[in-house]
Amino acid sequence: MLPPPPPPESGENPSLAECLRLLEAVPAAAASSPAFRRHWPSISASLAALSSALASPAFPPAAPLLAPLAAALAALLSAATDAPRLGHLHTVSLLSSSAASLAQLAADARLLAAPPAPSASADATAGGEDALISRLRMGSAASRAAALEELAASAASLPASSAAAAVSAVASLLDSTGGDLLPSSRELAVSVLAAFASSDPARRFLAEESAAVVPHLCRALESGGAGAAEHACAALLPLTASSRDASAAVAARGGVAALLAACAGGTPATQAAAAGVLRNLAAFPDLLHWFSDEGRGAVMPLLLQLVSLGTPRAREMALWCLQNLTAGDGDDGQRLKVEAFQEGALVCVKDFLDGIRGGGGGDDDEPALAPAMGLLRNMASFRYIAENAVSTGFVPHVAAALGSDRSTTRVEAALALAELCGNTDKLARGHGELEDAVPRLVWMMEAKPVAERDAAARALAALLAASGACRKLFRKDERGIVNAVQLLDPLGPPGVERRFAVAVLLAVSQSRRCRKQMVAAGACAFLQGLMVAEVEGAKKLAECLGKGKMLGVFPRT
Repeated sequence: MLPPPPPPESGENPSLAECLRLLEAVPAAAASSPAFRRHWPSISASLAALSSALASPAFPPAAPLLAPLAAALAALLSAATDAPRLGHLHTVSLLSSSAASLAQLAADARLLAAPPAPSASADATAGGEDALISRLRMGSAASRAAALEELAASAASLPASSAAAAVSAVASLLDSTGGDLLPSSRELAVSVLAAFASSDPARRFLAEESAAVVPHLCRALESGGAGAAEHACAALLPLTASSRDASAAVAARGGVAALLAACAGGTPATQAAAAGVLRNLAAFPDLLHWFSDEGRGAVMPLLLQLVSLGTPRAREMALWCLQNLTAGDGDDGQRLKVEAFQEGALVCVKDFLDGIRGGGGGDDDEPALAPAMGLLRNMASFRYIAENAVSTGFVPHVAAALGSDRSTTRVEAALALAELCGNTDKLARGHGELEDAVPRLVWMMEAKPVAERDAAARALAALLAASGACRKLFRKDERGIVNAVQLLDPLGPPGVERRFAVAVLLAVSQSRRCRKQMVAAGACAFLQGLMVAEVEGAKKLAECLGKGKMLGVFPRT
């Protein structure tokens, strides 16, 4: 076997021709070394890609990539020559490391060999961004750090054409450089990921790289400084918003404990973002056990502290997290409802609502009304908690929330009212605030969102069953019967449960006037389909309306 070409002397920049010469020498050296057989398929693919890229006219002859490439090729040749002296295991280890390095170098070389864009102004900008991304993938630690600083300033404004490559480059930088990335640069890379999270074009690509970046973000959250923790939470927030895999990865790496620590001692922005990530994790029932395993009894107190003392954004996120934690009907969900009540969640929510109603909260707290109502709804599924809530004055707050400008708040308030009515007898004793609730719920049955119509029907069914005064108010509202009958339509929106509209109509079916209104609105035709589908109460309502029609045909004398 011919001796390998000598590597370039220390301090000498290798030429493009030198790298091509080393590329040509590797296959012959590899053929004579048995140790190459296992890694040769991946190495040969990388060599072919490198040869093609270096031969391209677009490849810059003085690219910084040439120095690490020459070093990697020289290491390969040395491994082939010195295999007997190094031993099999050492040689295999060197080859495995070289195969990974060559694969990354081949990807970088393809990027450099890409044809330059036309010289229009927009394309020139894109060309500058491409050059910046190229510097992230190659060169010294100092060069990459400088490129990161430039990218941090423009990450939020990157166009979609460059965002994908930029996200991939930062993910690869964090994932593959190990010790040669300066700690300050690692923190800067996390801040760039946070900027990507706030950019619409880049957010989608960041989600695609979640498997690569989540471990680094968790590391920054656990062991980084205050700035790193804030940026890590900001980047994790969109990644965990809809991805169960990303949420599970965060939880499995000790994320719940780290996020709770950020809620306890972070900056206001960190607290809000950390509570938001916890909210996302709590939305997946199979991840709730992490809150028990890692929270060690601190979950509820910390979240309730944020509701009491946090910024408006932190209050909103903490309430959403509490709502998600208490939403389940399984053992974990029921246990968490009781735990939240025992830790003072009902009192905390009441104080929050009193502050808003008294003018102390302001418009900034309006988004938090929906999760506050949702948390109340979840806890009110326990009769004792529902009775406590009614006794301590929650009804006026729920009735007021039905008049909110936000559909989500109206829906949660209606569902909370349904739980309160269904789990306590105290509403039947008279609550003047409910007089305002009836016309608002009637109006909600006309709303465009299907969820709002369904929630209104659920609330009215429970309210009319519990309160005679409310039944009287409903009968006086001309639109009430018509709106409820429209919800009976079997061909209507699939998100509406017809049994609640049936229950609303049954509650006032003792009134002859109301029965006539139901028939005039077309209830009989709808009920035929509902009886075939065996909807609860449909047969009883149909019989009631049929009796009313007979009385009309044969009037009493």
